[in-house]
Amino acid sequence: MKILVLGGTRFVGKRLVHLLAEKGHNIVVGSRGRTSVSFPENVRRRILDRASKVSMRSELARDDWDIVYDQLCFSADDAATAVETFTGKTGRYVLCSSAAVYTNPLDAAEDAYDPYTYPIRMGDSQSVSYAEGKRQAEAVIFQRAGFPAVAARFPIILGPDDYTKRLRVQIQRISAGNPVNIQNLDAEISLISSAEAAAFLAWLSNVPHTGPYNACSDGPVSLKSIVHFIEEATGRPAIVNRGQDGDSFSLFGKPASATINTGRARQHGFQFQQTREWLQALVQNAGT
Repeated sequence: MKILVLGGTRFVGKRLVHLLAEKGHNIVVGSRGRTSVSFPENVRRRILDRASKVSMRSELARDDWDIVYDQLCFSADDAATAVETFTGKTGRYVLCSSAAVYTNPLDAAEDAYDPYTYPIRMGDSQSVSYAEGKRQAEAVIFQRAGFPAVAARFPIILGPDDYTKRLRVQIQRISAGNPVNIQNLDAEISLISSAEAAAFLAWLSNVPHTGPYNACSDGPVSLKSIVHFIEEATGRPAIVNRGQDGDSFSLFGKPASATINTGRARQHGFQFQQTREWLQALVQNAGT
């Protein structure tokens, strides 16, 4: 198959490209070309600006694709560019979305946010929050696209290759004896590893169904448990500040439980790992 991956030079995208290349597919990675990365011989790179309609059309519209993976779609404007560029040009489009689309993320199933009826308000990623940008992106794709589309809704993704370092930062704070800010130690969250997220995206290439799919590892984990894993790995007791965190991006920034339901993906054949199995190993390796 001829596959385009928009944003495939780091973290989940890089892992996805390698998984697809191992299957012998013809892969094109579209990015700004600012990241130096080594790919297999059946992977080519194309320099483009995902946020520019002109760049997307000039670099991609002349090609036909079996699948397009879009990891760089953050707004209604981005999604509209995808619709214009790929209508009649791809057999399948996979949008990397987020569990942030849910306003009540407690064991949220896919129908807790309906992109097929959500009101579209055009705008770029600078004009809306990250969560609203993903809602708008899904709404445009599912309401206006002339090609089969899937949205993979991920919670927080962790891994040794995580460029955000959101886990490592907390490990370093506890290891150094500095306080960590946690509003609610009992809050439970869904997580997924970068390796499993990439495997899930690759799996979607062979699934005939369309629409949104939740994807997270089996079993939510409490923030208290994550702290305990870090204490075990570092040999240091955590100093927990129970005040307001003020950092919604932080691994510990959840004031209440935020979990998603993966029943649809499991019903269609994907087997998720147990969260604790990979999370404890990741913390242990990062803390040593």
